[in-house]
Amino acid sequence: MKKEDLIKFYSKYKLYIFPAVVAISSIFLSLFVIYPQVNKLIDNQQAIGDLINKSDFLENKVNALESYDSEDLLRKLEYALVTLPGEKDFGIVLGSLQKLTIESGFNIGSISFGSGAGKSGNSESFEVKLDIKGPRAGLQTLLSNLENSPRLIRVKSINVSSNQASQALDIALAVEVLYSPLPKNFGSPDSPVPELSQKDEELIARLINEGTIIPGTLFIPSSPKGKSNPFE
Repeated sequence: MKKEDLIKFYSKYKLYIFPAVVAISSIFLSLFVIYPQVNKLIDNQQAIGDLINKSDFLENKVNALESYDSEDLLRKLEYALVTLPGEKDFGIVLGSLQKLTIESGFNIGSISFGSGAGKSGNSESFEVKLDIKGPRAGLQTLLSNLENSPRLIRVKSINVSSNQASQALDIALAVEVLYSPLPKNFGSPDSPVPELSQKDEELIARLINEGTIIPGTLFIPSSPKGKSNPFE
């Protein structure tokens, strides 16, 4: 097309060409410049809002952690772990069973661990077998001491044979000892601070009132009190 023809075409249609060029340019700018920038601005505003919210959350979490009495928490944890340890505390369990049977007037002939493992609610368990001998009158005391021991111990089976002449009992006893593995995940920095519920506080107070801790060894009951697994 010659230059003269282009000039004539432009002169004839210039009222349409200019608005069309402006409209196309506006569409181009909107799609490839303005729209991406607006989206980026919105994303930045949202990211800033998220950072502010996270900062406020972490500040509140730090304040909550600083308000806790660490000595009180450690004391409560110690009572809880003596009652329901996080692992198989064979040595402490053997010492506890020996103490409870002797206090009940019985002598231990043999003691061994069972081969099976069990589960009770969220807790695991292992079996301890005892062959003991003692007076008939001490049987109820023995069972009461075992069931009421603050360390969670359950009588699994009992086989009693008696000697009428001496009034002595030969007992094959199997008990189930509970423990609960500690959680491996204690939450992320973004998770709320866990708090003891009113029920948890009452349970800890009950454990404290039931006995006193000899650190690293036994938990000695102050008086017999019946109980089931309080952690279920």
